[in-house]
Amino acid sequence: MLKVLRNAIGKVKSAYANVRNACSRFSAWQRKGVAAQPLSAVTHVCLNCRTAFTGNFCPRCGQSAGVARFTLRHALSKTLEVWGLGNRSLPRTLWHLIYRPGYMIGDYLEGRQAPYFPPVKMLFLVTAAFVVTQHVVAPEAMDKIYGDAATRLSEQKIDIPDGEGAYPGKRYFLEGMNNFIDAFDNVTNFFQQNQAIELILGHSLFALVTVRVFRRSPSRPKLNLTECFFAQILIASQLMVVSMACIIATQGSRWMDNMYAMPTWLLMLVLLYDYKQLYGFGLLRTAWYTLKVLIGWWVLMFLLLVGWMATSVAWTAVNN
Repeated sequence: MLKVLRNAIGKVKSAYANVRNACSRFSAWQRKGVAAQPLSAVTHVCLNCRTAFTGNFCPRCGQSAGVARFTLRHALSKTLEVWGLGNRSLPRTLWHLIYRPGYMIGDYLEGRQAPYFPPVKMLFLVTAAFVVTQHVVAPEAMDKIYGDAATRLSEQKIDIPDGEGAYPGKRYFLEGMNNFIDAFDNVTNFFQQNQAIELILGHSLFALVTVRVFRRSPSRPKLNLTECFFAQILIASQLMVVSMACIIATQGSRWMDNMYAMPTWLLMLVLLYDYKQLYGFGLLRTAWYTLKVLIGWWVLMFLLLVGWMATSVAWTAVNN
């Protein structure tokens, strides 16, 4: 019996060691970025400035050694580069944002940008792909959600009283609130048609929070606000890809309790995954900081809405 128990314990230890080694190899693979292209040993003559050089780019004007006369293949390659299928590959960038998002974002912020697609341009393209996917898979889902939200918002408008109950202060306040509701409805309609702009503004608030919450990061301490902004734009593109997967999996926009078509618990897990790799904190501390980021985002949104309401009321009072 004792021998059987020892054998069982030995097998468990061996299995644990194998899993640990596999996790270590996977983590090392995740940390490994895109390798730089080898230098060309061929002597080229730059077609732009006629400088003879050895390497991949002209040292005088910076033009690539691969520039040649226009052929059908060359023209097709240049056209595909506009859509992210050239050297700075959009699919490769998105793939890295899926399997090593925090490490890839860290590489980008540290200056290894040549292999990756520009973040803001990528967000617009991914958002366009999401809109196409949504219209193909569930063409009426998003319109219904936005329509229901607009109906609920319009129902909040308040009738302005006349007669004895129509003293100026009350009228100004109610009229200002109604103006705020109308303006909010117009902004919502604008964001419905321009989702990439909505994500940029929303993740700008995330950047304001993360620059504070993760200021003492073991991996990347004291990231500035601009760096946190670009980190959040890359995360936004990743979340749009996950949203497309959720739309396809559910045949419709099933979850709309956040900016994305995914459940909030999944959004939190993705952010936890990203922040753990990017900032280097332990799992529990990263989970706590991720929760603080979400709370901070909602607090900023609340303060902006309150400020907007107050401005609307004050503007109405001044103009009357």
